[in-house]
Amino acid sequence: MIQIIISIDPSTEFLFEIINKLKSYAIDFNITELHPTNKSYSEAYKKLNTFDKNSVILFLGHGTDEKLYGGENLPVFEKKEFIKLQQMNVFENQNLFALSCNSADLIKKSLRLSKMSKSIGFGGLPTSKEEVDDDKRLREQGVSAQTIQDFKNEIVYTVSNAFSQHYQDFNKLSDYLILLLDQRINNAVLVKNDRNLADLLFKMRYEMVLY
Repeated sequence: MIQIIISIDPSTEFLFEIINKLKSYAIDFNITELHPTNKSYSEAYKKLNTFDKNSVILFLGHGTDEKLYGGENLPVFEKKEFIKLQQMNVFENQNLFALSCNSADLIKKSLRLSKMSKSIGFGGLPTSKEEVDDDKRLREQGVSAQTIQDFKNEIVYTVSNAFSQHYQDFNKLSDYLILLLDQRINNAVLVKNDRNLADLLFKMRYEMVLY
């Protein structure tokens, strides 16, 4: 059983494709939607404490090295922290796959506190023009809107396929995800002829961590 937590935000809408693919693979999961309301934030946090130990938790949303964010609906509700660094022990004895920016550093900083069974996190995952523009190197490379869309599609493809095969074993999950990313990097270069897409996939692959 996978416990999926997804932050409801226009910029994360594409991540529902991961959920749809898991459904098509007949993977058993529950979904907690983290809507842009204080009530939803509170209810989702309480629900975390009801998950069985050694559950697989798939977090889909935004983050930094200090927090995981909840939902957003501008200008009505700006996203804020759902789980702060000091609260990462809510994942004690759980297996967390955090598909969010800078979750690798968040996991690393919280290792002693969180006492997670296994965890996988990532570095930067720029999936919007704004995030690309905030990165000087990516901005100078001229990453296009089409490349950003292709990168989002690759995230959906690689993560959903890896989960369909090995979600119960994070060591195998990590190895298989690396294999898939290597394949998609080669495809970006040899088939799509998009070096920028290959660079984004390379960054995702080499900044991913397993603890």
